[in-house]
Amino acid sequence: MSTALILSGGGARAAYQVGVLRGVMEIHGRDQLPFDVICGTSAGAINAVFMAANAHRPRDGVERLYRAWRGISAGDVYDHGWVAVLGNLWRIARSAFSRDGRAAPGALLDNAPLRLMLRNWLDFDAAQRNLAEGLLRTLCITAMDYGSGSSVAFFDGGDTTPWNRLYRRGERAAIALEHVMASAAIPVLFPAEGIGGSYFGDGALRQLHPLSPALKFGATRLFVIGVSAPFAPPPGMTERRRPGIGQMAAHLLNREFIDNLGADIEQARHFNEVGRALSPPDRQRHGMQPIETLVITPSAHFNEIAAQYLHKQPRTIRLLLRLLGTTSRGAGASFASYLMFDSGFCARLMDMGYRDVMAECGRVREFLDAPAQELSRLPSAS
Repeated sequence: MSTALILSGGGARAAYQVGVLRGVMEIHGRDQLPFDVICGTSAGAINAVFMAANAHRPRDGVERLYRAWRGISAGDVYDHGWVAVLGNLWRIARSAFSRDGRAAPGALLDNAPLRLMLRNWLDFDAAQRNLAEGLLRTLCITAMDYGSGSSVAFFDGGDTTPWNRLYRRGERAAIALEHVMASAAIPVLFPAEGIGGSYFGDGALRQLHPLSPALKFGATRLFVIGVSAPFAPPPGMTERRRPGIGQMAAHLLNREFIDNLGADIEQARHFNEVGRALSPPDRQRHGMQPIETLVITPSAHFNEIAAQYLHKQPRTIRLLLRLLGTTSRGAGASFASYLMFDSGFCARLMDMGYRDVMAECGRVREFLDAPAQELSRLPSAS
């Protein structure tokens, strides 16, 4: 019985996952990782590698991950100086008069600081050791190949054969910094990352089936941490005026980061309903093994919290958001939340994540204890 941890993306919103993981380890009560497969996408890839590198001491690891996010700032992730931001905007404008557009920068923001930060945060050698020692079976990081338009699942560990389907493929790789940088490269905002002669961007792009890689690795139980509340925002957080670029961009990002995951979870539930209508022999014959899922999602919209921290963002970012028509309400605040690497904002999200998972303590404990209970029912080898 294999259990996978699914960490979706969303820029600074990934801080919510850390709060959930703190609660999970507290409920679990043992210094043992309760997942044998970890799949990370976008900023969730950062948390995925961090947990893989600390699979030998997950309780201490999640506390160190919490402290790292608690001390984060925008300058740790991207260069928000006037020269860097306005320089990129100027080069983008100048490229309009270039014949081949080569003068244009790869993105609005330079994420070189993120590369430096992750070199200190992530121990890829430790992740490799934990995979080799069997403390974790598979680690998977998803990115999008800009050349082919395919969603690529880079994975290490396990015995899964690489796959290649329409706009989806799986490649065995020793997970390294470039895979995480690629997966976390939000389009337009951050530049693409080169890997093996191709350029890759945020893993949420073209990831039509976010749960699929975990299932290919043999997982039958999925613990999913979402980064968006599964209900409509309150009336006070909606806008009635003509949408600006920022508001439209927010909906596009939400479509990639949130909607595909929700749709895949619903599909898994429908799959289970169909499977339950079949007899056990028929389920076995058709390969319809039940998929148990436990989903933890935010109990409140991040937009409301992000709106309270807009004034604390770097002046250059506030100017950029204003140029894009972003306001402190509705989708405008949603767009800003992806870039809101602010210690106060991230702390609020982590606290919410901890409260949300503790509110589901009974269900979470039952889910985590199920594999041990299943093993205890197996006949002994005597």
